[in-house]
Amino acid sequence: MKDMEEMVKLDTLTVTIALLKELSFNSTACFPLSTRTIIGHTGTTNMATSTISSHNFARFVTSQLGEPASSFSPQNTHELSQDQSRDEETVEAVTMDELMQAAASLDTEMQTIKAQVYKKLLANYSAFSESFEYSLELKDKINGLLRQAEDMTSQTIHPETGLRQSVMSALVNHHEILYKVQENNGIVEGLKHFSRVEDILSQYEDYMDAGKILQAGHCIQQATKTLAQPPNAGVAASQITKSLTEQCTRMTEATDQMLDELIAGAIRVEHSSDNDAVQKFGLVLSYNVKVPPLSLTRSSSASTPGTIRWHELVRALRLLDVATEKLRPLQKALIRHLIQPLVQHHHQVRLQVNSSGNYASAEGSSISLYYEQGQGGDDLFGQVQRVFRYIHQDIFLGGYSSPEFNAEEFSSDTEILTYFIGRNIAKETCALISKHYLSKIVPTDVEGLNNFGSIASIATQFEDELIAMGFLTEADRELRDFVEHIDIHYTNLKRDTLLKIGRAVIMSDDFKSIPVRDLGREGGPESDGGDWGRIHDPDLDLKESSVSIKSSQLMDMVLNTLHDAHSLSEAAAPHLYQATRSLIDLYRALMPVHHARTLTNVPALAILFYTDCMYIAWELEQVPARLEDGIPGMDEVQYDDVIPALKELAKKWLDIQMQKQREELMQSIDGAGGFQDSSQEGNFAACQRAMKQVVLVFKHLGKAWKSTLSPMTFYRVLGKLLDDAIIRIIKELEALTDISEKESHKLAALCGIVFECEDQFDSAGPLVEQTKGDAFHHEDPIHYFVPSWEKFQLLTDILELSFAEIMTRFRAGQLHMFRERELSNLLCALFADTPLRQHNLEEIEQGHPLLLSRR
Repeated sequence: MKDMEEMVKLDTLTVTIALLKELSFNSTACFPLSTRTIIGHTGTTNMATSTISSHNFARFVTSQLGEPASSFSPQNTHELSQDQSRDEETVEAVTMDELMQAAASLDTEMQTIKAQVYKKLLANYSAFSESFEYSLELKDKINGLLRQAEDMTSQTIHPETGLRQSVMSALVNHHEILYKVQENNGIVEGLKHFSRVEDILSQYEDYMDAGKILQAGHCIQQATKTLAQPPNAGVAASQITKSLTEQCTRMTEATDQMLDELIAGAIRVEHSSDNDAVQKFGLVLSYNVKVPPLSLTRSSSASTPGTIRWHELVRALRLLDVATEKLRPLQKALIRHLIQPLVQHHHQVRLQVNSSGNYASAEGSSISLYYEQGQGGDDLFGQVQRVFRYIHQDIFLGGYSSPEFNAEEFSSDTEILTYFIGRNIAKETCALISKHYLSKIVPTDVEGLNNFGSIASIATQFEDELIAMGFLTEADRELRDFVEHIDIHYTNLKRDTLLKIGRAVIMSDDFKSIPVRDLGREGGPESDGGDWGRIHDPDLDLKESSVSIKSSQLMDMVLNTLHDAHSLSEAAAPHLYQATRSLIDLYRALMPVHHARTLTNVPALAILFYTDCMYIAWELEQVPARLEDGIPGMDEVQYDDVIPALKELAKKWLDIQMQKQREELMQSIDGAGGFQDSSQEGNFAACQRAMKQVVLVFKHLGKAWKSTLSPMTFYRVLGKLLDDAIIRIIKELEALTDISEKESHKLAALCGIVFECEDQFDSAGPLVEQTKGDAFHHEDPIHYFVPSWEKFQLLTDILELSFAEIMTRFRAGQLHMFRERELSNLLCALFADTPLRQHNLEEIEQGHPLLLSRR
């Protein structure tokens, strides 16, 4: 430790000497730097002049050199710089001589310090020498250790005599010996493994020769399991294993074939042709089954297996886990040829069961199905129950008690067969009963629904017995679920029937109509009364209209269905309500599509469809009032979303028919050729035909629609068509630029033909008075429905009047229907250009007197 301290001191001195060497720089080189620094600092404008004396500078350097070497640090240098800066601010400028003197003093001080350092080095030389000698000794010891390590390494890794090579050789020899030992052990284990398999296969042959199918099956299972678990990979890949596996496969096939032959010998199914009027199906079960000889080359040719009892065969099937596969044909035969005909035709078939009831002494049993027209059994559930008792007692041997069976625990076999095989038969039977029996006797009316309880009780009891015998579990109660939800099935049947009948009604091409007043439905539109004074909304008044019989039938079906919903549960009643909505939706969807061509081409039927939609909508609006108590499960019975759709459909087809008839009227007017040169006979005849065609179409529509539409709708529809027609005629006449006197009389005569349409509105007076009241001033109701009718009459008069008579009417305000420009153009076409015409035209351009007076 002391040596280390001496070495540290020596290092410190070395650093100090190096530092002193750095400090002993050439003074002549230092001065210019200091001089430049000072000059550069003092040469700045407006700065205080600083001076330093040689004594102060030398004292500062000496004081710093007198400190230990460790005191020279960047921090001290920084402090020196700060002090020097402060001195420079307070002293005067230094002269060149003073600087030279300071440098000389600094050199003297440095020489003194060097001498002191050398003295210290000489004083510690002995300690340094001892440390050096000690270091040499350590070096010799380390080198000796390294040589020993090299010798040991050489002895270990030598390729021939080294310890490493010896160890590796020993390990290789040990591994080879161990591998041979393991290989021999594997061979021994393989021989033992093959010996066990061979012993098992020999037992199998003995059992098969003796007809002990169950024990033989166990041998095959054991041999297969043993081969599947070889002791090592070599045994698994050996040819012997493959050969034994193939042998097990052949033996398994032989066992499987024997099982098939045993089942075929135990179960015999008999079918009769369709022409056979006696037996349709028969199942014969033999309890003593002859065992066929084993068809293997290694088996004894003198083997006499004898017979096997049915319960032993069943147990073998169950323990070999092939019962479900081998008995599936029996299961399918029972369902297809026995239970299915029994359920579907229980009125025409008879069941016969032959069983002694004592399996120990019985040779077999049988069950047969006979077809007897008109003499079948009515008790479906009783006959099906006999089938399952036969399956449970005579096929699965349920309830059999004997010491032999108890010793073999055959009761567990019966339960397993009943559940895994009989359960499928029972579930299929319940499904058949639900589909082909219960669903067909679902009541069609409420009274029958109330009397369904007896059938529900019988079905539930039948299912209870199947559960008691083990064929079903509580989770398999399909019949109980069906009868408990009979109201739902009732509503589904009602819905299907409703939609089926409704579809037939909708698809029918019978469009016979009936007046609404003759329907006689309580609360219907026909019961509002016969006087006009009770009409609140003439547009929706239907009592004077007619509807198709099919719409009345549909509403009868809706109301009757809602009436039946009163007697149902809260879960079922809403289904009937939804069924009525489905019926209306079916009507809206199917009617315009299926009868599209008829409704488009026959105006009367299109209008009848419009009335039907409005009538059904009105009837649906009255449903909440008619069902004051509602129906179970619903707060309110309403069709608020269906009614607007019906009205929209009605309006759509009314608009379609209106457009079609409007186009036909316009085509008729096109035949007039714009009324040009109507004074000529040929042109006049064409115009006359065109006007007569307009009247003919109009009267035909009036005759076809009057008994169908409500009065207000009829007059409005007819008035709109007539208004469109006469507006077109007025425009055509006003477009003429030169009308002679003869031609004006001809045009007036043509307009007079259209006046024949006026009689279609003769009966509308009371309706208009009821609607308008005192606001209606015209004596003729046609003016209410045909706004342009008055203008058309005035135009006809203008064609016949003189200029003076026309001006008299103008000044009286009777021509206010015409705009000033219209009237001026018409007069220019009728009369020649004279000062009088010019004067009158100027008067007309000033405006109608009546309108001026109102201003």
